[in-house]
Amino acid sequence: MELTPGENTLLFHEGHDDEDYEHEDMASMPLDEEHPMWRSERISLNSVGIDIGSSTSHLIFSRLILRRQGIALSSRFVVVKREIIYESPILLTPYLDKTTIDTTKLDDFIHEAYQQARLTPKDIDTGAVIVTGEAAKKKNAEAIAALFSTQAGKFVCATAGHNLEAILAAYGSGAVAMTVNEGGDFTVMNVDIGGGTSKISIVKKGQMIDTAALEVGARLV
Repeated sequence: MELTPGENTLLFHEGHDDEDYEHEDMASMPLDEEHPMWRSERISLNSVGIDIGSSTSHLIFSRLILRRQGIALSSRFVVVKREIIYESPILLTPYLDKTTIDTTKLDDFIHEAYQQARLTPKDIDTGAVIVTGEAAKKKNAEAIAALFSTQAGKFVCATAGHNLEAILAAYGSGAVAMTVNEGGDFTVMNVDIGGGTSKISIVKKGQMIDTAALEVGARLV
């Protein structure tokens, strides 16, 4: 995965089962974040994730600790720790009409979350805005992107289609991890019921086999 905080490019990815050795020496690293060794081998980032859907929206602030893959002689960093700083209450996504999101109220919600977390936009190193469902329609996506235009170098903005939504839901629910960690040769179907659509994903041995979407959701039932 690639993120671009500011003008610097930072590469990092999740660790895998065959890379466990990378984490074995974590306990020997100094705990003092100001220690020169810590600062050269680890990075601490404040991150914000914003999920704007057709039915609900929510936001979460996290602190990510990344460590350099020194043993692999790589400049790549691996996420070794996550800490939730603040998680917002779930907001019913505000609309001006049946299809147009009220970006003013959405902006107020985001600012309130910053205040509750005692953070400012300057404190954020990187973030992701995921736009799904009705919110992903062109006029909404453009308006939402404008909310973060002043921090374009820090944020990754993604409009998720049905396929990406289904994949994200499968990973987020733990369905993918289940097919790997349980060790069994079985297949899992994950169903994510959203506001306007329902996404279905089929997973086997950690691999996405297929995805589908139905035009049926909580707002349409």
